[in-house]
Amino acid sequence: MIDEFGKDMNPQLQQMLMQDAIIVQQAIEMGNVLLGIEASNKYDVFGPTGHKLGSVAEVKGGAGGFILRQIFNSARACKLQIFDPQGQEIGLIDKPFRFIFSEMAAIGKNTEGMGEVGRVKRVSLIARNYAISVGGVNQFSIKSSLFQFGRIKFDVTRNGIVVASIAKKYEGFMKMAFTQADNFSIQFFDKNLTLEERYSLFATLFLIDFNVFEQR
Repeated sequence: MIDEFGKDMNPQLQQMLMQDAIIVQQAIEMGNVLLGIEASNKYDVFGPTGHKLGSVAEVKGGAGGFILRQIFNSARACKLQIFDPQGQEIGLIDKPFRFIFSEMAAIGKNTEGMGEVGRVKRVSLIARNYAISVGGVNQFSIKSSLFQFGRIKFDVTRNGIVVASIAKKYEGFMKMAFTQADNFSIQFFDKNLTLEERYSLFATLFLIDFNVFEQR
């Protein structure tokens, strides 16, 4: 669905968000694997049929950013730039420093310039529960146990209805093309989700990656 935000949205970002599912595959840094060094995150982004939609990369921040990544790990502040297949920046996700209740904001253009579209916040210490707001209004929630076995999945609900799902293992057409170790996905079930809502849920996928998948 095209909304007021969508009218000013980069067409490539709009195309990315309007997919039925978005699969994200994280690039594995050898220093991270062999030495346990926390490198800046890089991801490739695909559609459900395996076509590349773009990429996402954490802004490195120089030597200071490297040191902060080692000290604070997933609590660190960072910015994730979204790129189209040609390498042009089309969107931004901003994560402030948080020790406990982590959060991320989807940033986009509006009539006044760059502004917050939506925000996801973790709201529980003893469970993986999240609240997602769009335009400053709470719209969605995720309620999940700290203990999940097998396929790790987080259902996004609105008024008790599942509208999307974030999972560690994609079960669609391309499930054999990606390894379970370093890919995750979001599937949109509600066809009436606006671009603002989809963008906010896309940011939610990356917060869950920081909170859950980076820790495994």
